[in-house]
Amino acid sequence: MRWLRWLRWPQWQRPQWQPSRPLQQWPRGTPWLRPAIGPALPWAGGGLAGLAASALLFALLAPVPARHDERLGQEIVASHVRALLSQHAVDVVSTDQHTVKPWFNGRLDYAPPVVDLATRGFPLTGGRMDYVAHRRVAVLVYRDQRHPIDLYVLPAAEGACTPANRSADGYAMVRWCAAGMDFWAISDAEPAHVRAFAQALRDAVGDPRE
Repeated sequence: MRWLRWLRWPQWQRPQWQPSRPLQQWPRGTPWLRPAIGPALPWAGGGLAGLAASALLFALLAPVPARHDERLGQEIVASHVRALLSQHAVDVVSTDQHTVKPWFNGRLDYAPPVVDLATRGFPLTGGRMDYVAHRRVAVLVYRDQRHPIDLYVLPAAEGACTPANRSADGYAMVRWCAAGMDFWAISDAEPAHVRAFAQALRDAVGDPRE
């Protein structure tokens, strides 16, 4: 082992990237230290975590009611078209509201308001049940000259109700809420006539905007 005495170990030198003194010894006012010492420190090295948190926050703040209303509107349009194609738009045929309203008893877990609007030019012709938004709903059928108007009535969901007035693919639709119910009127009649029908029903049932 005598030869070990003649070995000359290389003197260790600090790498060029290593600071000459520990980070803690630098003054806190050093400009390039501020981002690391300040509020951004918890995010250091957590870029992916930050992106995930941002995505979660965006999902939580997204307008869920708007998406729900859009899906509900699409289901109602599809239901209306199916009824027209099947030529079975009415389960109970009657122009008497006192006949149509009791027909829903025991078939639904709510009581839809039924009014006759013959004096306003929209006579009641009957009603039916349909399946929309994962539940059975009442559909009251009215007529505007030769055009049927389907009125979907279901309990209003909690939260704000966004009125809608739209026309697409030859169908006009008006949506509003009143008396604890969510009303959707749809028809291939003139949009102005569907709006007039909706206003007549608001006058009869009551409109919280008034």
